[in-house]
Amino acid sequence: VGSDFDIANGIRYAAGATNNSGQLPAERADIINMSFGGPDFSQTVADAVATARSQGVLLIAASGNENTSVPSYPAALDGVVSVGAVDLDRNRAPYSNFGAALDLVAPGGNTAIDRNGDGFVDGVLSTIFDDRQTPPVPIFSFYQGTSMACPHVVGVAALMLAVNPALTPDQLET
Repeated sequence: VGSDFDIANGIRYAAGATNNSGQLPAERADIINMSFGGPDFSQTVADAVATARSQGVLLIAASGNENTSVPSYPAALDGVVSVGAVDLDRNRAPYSNFGAALDLVAPGGNTAIDRNGDGFVDGVLSTIFDDRQTPPVPIFSFYQGTSMACPHVVGVAALMLAVNPALTPDQLET
């Protein structure tokens, strides 16, 4: 788990902005996925988000899995697209945060049910490493959460940029 300082420097690095490492990537990111968050506002992270956005980077963040309208950060920051989760039936997932701080929703899964009867829980199929073995073995597993929904939105934004690389973060967000 990183500190706000670490997160801010990661954002700044990905955006090609000055950061504590003193290094810059060969090419800045066009989109930053932030599948993390919590209830505490951080001016350090907010400043890094503002810098990244001014560099032309779209920032997209998971809204949180507390089933509340209380804002989660960095998703609730200005300049960040906040993503909630829906289930297989396009209803709000029971864990997903909601409310005015939310910009949109995407498939986040619900591992408590198998609504379509296919024999698998209705989660988002993900790739992970099973580290109970040495060396760790890549496997598939079902997960749920706004952190699963967020990459769906990032993928759509990346496809939009592939079609039209001139789109600005404001245009992508709209």
